[in-house]
Amino acid sequence: MEIMLKPGKQTIQQPRRFKVRLMPIIFLLPSVICYLLFKYYPLLYMTYVSFFDYNIVNPPGKFVGLDNYTEFLTSATFWQAMSNTFIFFALYLVLTFWIPIVQALLLNEIRRGNAFYRFMYQIPTIIPVVAGILVWKWMYNPDHGLLNELLAQIGLGPFGWLNDLRITKLAIVLPSMFAGSGISLLLYFSAIRSVPTEILEAAKIDGAGPWKRIWTMLLPNIKFIIIIQFVAFMSGILLAFDNIYIMTQGGPANSTLVVSMLVVNTAFQQSRFGISGAMSLFMFVLIALLTIIQNKMTKEKD
Repeated sequence: MEIMLKPGKQTIQQPRRFKVRLMPIIFLLPSVICYLLFKYYPLLYMTYVSFFDYNIVNPPGKFVGLDNYTEFLTSATFWQAMSNTFIFFALYLVLTFWIPIVQALLLNEIRRGNAFYRFMYQIPTIIPVVAGILVWKWMYNPDHGLLNELLAQIGLGPFGWLNDLRITKLAIVLPSMFAGSGISLLLYFSAIRSVPTEILEAAKIDGAGPWKRIWTMLLPNIKFIIIIQFVAFMSGILLAFDNIYIMTQGGPANSTLVVSMLVVNTAFQQSRFGISGAMSLFMFVLIALLTIIQNKMTKEKD
């Protein structure tokens, strides 16, 4: 607000008052409270517990400092689980991460019935994860499973899908190749549709073929979405639990034991919540560091 004085005199400006909008705060408050209670509080309490030999009867138990961290970092089982975790990450990255991108690119070329195909791509996601995994586990049965029956028709097999150390990890990853891409497909599809058609038409006129338009036009313009999805993909795979646990429970011979499963086993089978919290915090810091490194590498390329 300005106050005008007589001609020849300076204009006096009153300082603007800071206004707090109450309505946005009211709408955001429930989600913020839930996030603090169910995300940050468990994280802080887990950090606190990791410094104790936690006693569930008389918490928090004896203070042991960094002994929990020293114990799991010198454990061969932990490093085997860590190795398995990154092998799974590599397999999922090579075999599954690119699938929704390819599906979105193909879906973008469909003109008629596009909405119908988008709907059909989402149908598999309504199947409960546990139910889908149990179906695949039945298909992997070495005696009367569907996969061995089909492969026998062409003279292959039988394979011990979940019992053979050489292919167990691949057998766990394989169902994800046929699962629905869900929201990832829609995110990629929306990003592709947001690319200006003028750029693509100009490239087409200049003689750029489909592959060149994809590599030089489409993918660079949706890189931001790919990076976001990769970060979510990385954290999800490094913390994968349910599909591995249902199929193999970490076997055979700990060949599919991952860190998340080791954390659960240590806490709820051995009741060693201090070491479990220490391993959880270690994985949290590791994933955070990998995310930061990945973001910095992306910015350097830009």
